[in-house]
Amino acid sequence: MIRYWLTVFVVLFLTVEVLSAQNSTRLAPLPNVYLDCSSCDVTYIRSNTTFVNYVRDQGDASIYLLINDQRTAGGGREFNLIFSELRVPNPRSDTLRYVSSSTDSSDERRIGLNRYIKIGLIPFVTNTVAIQSLDVFYEEPDQSARDEEVIEDPWNNWVFDVNLRSNMWGQQGEFNFGLFSGFEAERTTETWKIRGRVRGEVRRRNVELTDRTLNVNRDWGHSWAMVAYSVNDHLSFGAFTGHSFNRTNNIALSSYIAPAVEYNFFPYSEYQQRRFIVQYQVTPNYRRYYNTTIFLKDEELIMSQELSGRLRYDQRWGRIDIQLSGRHFFHDTSINRISFNPSFNVRITRGFSVSASGSYRIINDQLSLQLPSGVDPNDPISIIEGVQRPTSYDYSISFGLSYTFGSIYNNIVNPRF
Repeated sequence: MIRYWLTVFVVLFLTVEVLSAQNSTRLAPLPNVYLDCSSCDVTYIRSNTTFVNYVRDQGDASIYLLINDQRTAGGGREFNLIFSELRVPNPRSDTLRYVSSSTDSSDERRIGLNRYIKIGLIPFVTNTVAIQSLDVFYEEPDQSARDEEVIEDPWNNWVFDVNLRSNMWGQQGEFNFGLFSGFEAERTTETWKIRGRVRGEVRRRNVELTDRTLNVNRDWGHSWAMVAYSVNDHLSFGAFTGHSFNRTNNIALSSYIAPAVEYNFFPYSEYQQRRFIVQYQVTPNYRRYYNTTIFLKDEELIMSQELSGRLRYDQRWGRIDIQLSGRHFFHDTSINRISFNPSFNVRITRGFSVSASGSYRIINDQLSLQLPSGVDPNDPISIIEGVQRPTSYDYSISFGLSYTFGSIYNNIVNPRF
């Protein structure tokens, strides 16, 4: 009888072991993740989320993680995490949204983002060997945290920011000093967006020449405010106002108010993935100048209109961003400005990507140019003093290629040196 039960026990034990081994073999290996995030601390993520493999190229990935971020009311950040399964018959796709407060430090922000990355990856690893070592922990919020959820906001969604900074630099025969200050206020709701700021800077430069000391004053300051009303998921109305002065540009005072309308051909809910925005505004502008301009004006009231558009896609294949704007003045349409700003970063094939960006502006609206009166803007002294120089255009171009090859994995983090 003992031999019989011993035989049964051994058979049962071997059966359990065989079934366990079969279950283990059914589990897939750790998934390969391609992380696409330009503003993330990638080293921190790879160091703290270790139940997946990280690969350098999305061609080797089974999970594509795209993270976009944008500024929220009061200077916080909103992160949209899009998890996409690759190369399977019925791919899974999930989206999570993480919002970091403006008072969070960079460390708190990356900890919060990494937690959401872990949560979002769970459904994709449940049938892999990672599930054997994963667990779930839940910290129940205390009563004070629960109470905060029902407390009314005493600030009514208003957020304020005050900053002040100074700098000094120099070398033999030259001394530079700058003092910058600013104040910002913002209120954002689902329907209204109100923003305002005041900024200014005192800039002094003393340069010792062979025959004299040159004192350069480049002070500037401006205030700006806007209010926008969301009509629906495509259309918004708004208004802008601003006041400024700038010694370098010969502007003693510039004041304007500009009503505007904006239309997004894609829903604003898809703003992080794609946007096609057209904006139009009309701007009456009063200007007073430090010195008489080339148009023989000491002050004037002018009106302009501006039409601008922006098309941007953020997808797995890369990013395309094209901006185009044009402005002209009603009293003379030959006084105008056109700006074109394209950029793209596209993955051509495995490990190979192409990027380019540029800017080109046709400038026919330098209304504040000083009347020569004996001052040559091409004279070296005038350049040092920052006298505004006439031009009909400016441009910039950047182009790059990137090719990466070798090991597909990107798991190991070594912070030494």
